[in-house]
This record gives sequence, structure tokens and C-alpha cells, in this order.
Amino acid sequence: MAEKVRKKLGEVLKQWGFGEIEADIFAILATKDKLTAKEISKEVGCAYSTTINSLNSLRRMGYVERTRKNRKFVYSANLDFVKIIDKEINKISGLLNDLKQEIHKLGGKYKEGIKELAIKVEKALKYLEKKKNVKEGVK
Repeated sequence: MAEKVRKKLGEVLKQWGFGEIEADIFAILATKDKLTAKEISKEVGCAYSTTINSLNSLRRMGYVERTRKNRKFVYSANLDFVKIIDKEINKISGLLNDLKQEIHKLGGKYKEGIKELAIKVEKALKYLEKKKNVKEGVK
């Protein structure tokens, strides 16, 4: 049963841009809390060094936390999905704003050629801003 949950969670995480191994590690930690890197490595079925690199990457992104237990590091998943989604929305908004700035820097014929793109970027930014305002209104 837990395997099906892990598999579905892994699919969600891959849609968010997680790599295969990172998604597997996070899904394992979401269903089995406080595991050592060695235990995670066995569960995922990959090399210890690969597991450590993936765990460090997940920690830097704020998706996994590391604590000490009995003189060993143990890892757990940060299951605050709202925070994860907000982080992704902010990242996308930032990238779209950067794109918007680059489009506005273009001159004449170049700008005319990507008018449709500029409209779509603006529409996406307005959509994200509207969602952000709705969320803030709920708080």
C-alpha cells in the first residue's frame, strides 16, 4: 500500500522538476520518517554517494531536513506542500518577469516578431498575481 503512495508522490514531484532519485528519496522520507543516508540508499537502490549528493541538494532546496539521532544524521521530509508550491510559483513568477524585461529591451522588428509571446507572458504574470492576492486574502 505504501508503495503505491510513494509512486504517486514521486509522479507529483517529478512534475515539480525533481529528478528521479530526488523524487524517490523524498517519497520514501514522506512515508518513512527519520532514516539514515545508508537506509535511504538501500531503499532507493542507488549508491551511497549518489544518495548523499541528492540529500544535500534536497536540503539546500528546503525539502529535506537533517537532524542528529544516536550520533548519526537522520533525514526527514518537509511535508509543507503549500510552501513548496509557493516557492515554485515565486520561481516561475521571477523567471517570467525576467523574460518580460528582456522582451521590453528589444527594439523594433524584433519586438514585433514576439508580440504574441509578450501578451502571453503578461497574461501569465497577471494570473499568478491574482492567485497570490487571493491566497493573501485568505490568510
